[in-house]
Amino acid sequence: MISNIDKNPPKLKIITDSSCDLPDAFLKEYDIDYVPFYVNIDGKSYIDRTELKPEVYYKQLRSIKNLPTTSAPNPKDFFDKVNSVVKDYSSVIITTISSKLSATYQSAKIASKRLREKSVYVFDSLSGSGGVGLLCLAAAKLARKGLKEDNLIKEVERIREETILLGYVDNLENLVKSGRISNFKYLIGRLMKAKPILQVKDGLIQPLSKATGKEKAIKKMLNILYKRVNKDVKYDIMITHGDDHETSENILKQIENKVELGEKIVNFLTPALATHLGLGTIVVTLSPSVD
Repeated sequence: MISNIDKNPPKLKIITDSSCDLPDAFLKEYDIDYVPFYVNIDGKSYIDRTELKPEVYYKQLRSIKNLPTTSAPNPKDFFDKVNSVVKDYSSVIITTISSKLSATYQSAKIASKRLREKSVYVFDSLSGSGGVGLLCLAAAKLARKGLKEDNLIKEVERIREETILLGYVDNLENLVKSGRISNFKYLIGRLMKAKPILQVKDGLIQPLSKATGKEKAIKKMLNILYKRVNKDVKYDIMITHGDDHETSENILKQIENKVELGEKIVNFLTPALATHLGLGTIVVTLSPSVD
């Protein structure tokens, strides 16, 4: 139950990083800005989502020999972004990818300390992709409702605890190249055609299970999902993918038949995330709706 509504709410700005995977239309509608990651290809650095669009990058991934690397936004990136907008807002909330997965959160914290005269709060999503995006969306909607800042943060923290993020990796190759799994595990997985089923819990990517083949992976992932949802809760859903829109839409249709849904978002994994997770990866996030 939301309380402590301000009838004349202050203007609050939501800033995130490019791992949020929110489509541009949602960013614009809810006045959400992002600070980008960097993707480094053959010695040249590209700005995630800006200089490097998913539609172009996925074509490169199919033929590229040396796997690109990624870099987190630095403190100056956050300082410049906040400083460019803060005069028009009474406060700023920065929501980042999990502090246990990236240095992004720490960069935002350093930047916030340099803006002491401004009200800047840095929020750790303890998640990634849809987990970041849906929390930003919730915060923006709560701000529009006039929820005061302290209570808004508490409500977003509650939503974070009830958010579910599951996914599967279609191809293990990028995880091996980026050092996330060993070559031995890759060889075994490849021989078994294994697709790892993963979750984000306590801010970390954790293996849950595995399945041989795409259809079995989807079925197993959804069975786990259905056991975790609260039947009395309406959820926003965000499905992000490594260039597999058709499968994402099919998964959405299956979930629609089992779960009450509010916002329904299907989008690409941003290039910075796709670099590590690879082509064909599917990430499904459910987060309690803010009406």
